[in-house]
Amino acid sequence: MPISRTRARLGLRYYHDHSFGYRSPRRFTVPDYTPEQLQNRAKNAALLRYVDSFRIHGHRAALIDPLNKMQRDDVAALDPSRYGLTSGNEVYDLDGIVWYNGDPRPDLTSTPISSKLRWTLEQITNHLKDVYAGAIAYEFMHSPSKAERLWFGHLVESQDSTTRKHKYSPAVKKRIWKNLVISEILDKFLQDKFPNLKRYGLEGAESMIPALDTLFSTASSVGIEHIMIGMPHRGRLNLLTGLLEYSPRALLHKIKGNSELPEWLGATGDVISHLAINSSIKSNGKNLTVQLLQNPSHLEAINPVALGKTRGKQYSLIHTSDSSCMLGDKVMCVQLHGDAAFTGQGVVMESLGLSNLPHYTSGGSVHIVVK
Repeated sequence: MPISRTRARLGLRYYHDHSFGYRSPRRFTVPDYTPEQLQNRAKNAALLRYVDSFRIHGHRAALIDPLNKMQRDDVAALDPSRYGLTSGNEVYDLDGIVWYNGDPRPDLTSTPISSKLRWTLEQITNHLKDVYAGAIAYEFMHSPSKAERLWFGHLVESQDSTTRKHKYSPAVKKRIWKNLVISEILDKFLQDKFPNLKRYGLEGAESMIPALDTLFSTASSVGIEHIMIGMPHRGRLNLLTGLLEYSPRALLHKIKGNSELPEWLGATGDVISHLAINSSIKSNGKNLTVQLLQNPSHLEAINPVALGKTRGKQYSLIHTSDSSCMLGDKVMCVQLHGDAAFTGQGVVMESLGLSNLPHYTSGGSVHIVVK
């Protein structure tokens, strides 16, 4: 008798069947290149090597220093003459090689990508510099998944220049300004009134607040209902009293040596850099629950805890949702890191190792490194 039938007769369950809460993850595919595109890639192999070099090495030339004081070495791999491309006026067929901002951006899950356009070498170079050597650095060619590489390349190359340069509306600009001002005023006030307080301010990294605000808004717009945040000390008070609407009165009460817990408990509470909140906020006109978890002084130890709470909350919602609901559809994990801790602490890499591991994955996390 086959093993599968024997297990079924005995009432045994497979580790990766739908028992134990396991659900097979969605499979994402991108159509392969068409025969015409493959032929064009072979015909213009030198151009293809040049374009792929930008995708691989472009981040090394990106203008990520806002003061432009960082010493940069010339990236030889981005020189077209290395690939025998010397005439800036020579015209090339882009199909299957370069994506462009006039592309209608088809549904990549079903429609082959097409970029039927002819550009000069100079136009191609300007486009690649604008995408890969601008104010944002992209690294994705290390991914072992061809579908991921193709999807990501098409996404960043087919954005028009106004989208890449973030031409925000006046209302969005005012919201960004407001978030930055609230964070800056809090740091200045605490520095003036409590100069000896260990507050782990956000000076120099205030952009974390509008980044999280945008993340909350985007997540809410695609159906996320709960967000679990694990973060270190730096910027915690700014996030609490800003986006998460923690009472400034309660914060000052704690700073003055009082407990954040009710007096009748007889507990002393924790230090201010470990404060947490479970907040219900409005984002895109929808209710969004954001839980900032308590964090120990062993900073990155919160990472697997955040992943576990995200997975547990998602499964509690899966049981009340239809069969199409998967991990990551309604609950999102956000982890913030210090730059040195992210690269130096083993728990970070160990937590990343849980990605896509059956019975441990949380459906994905957003990682933000704060310098």
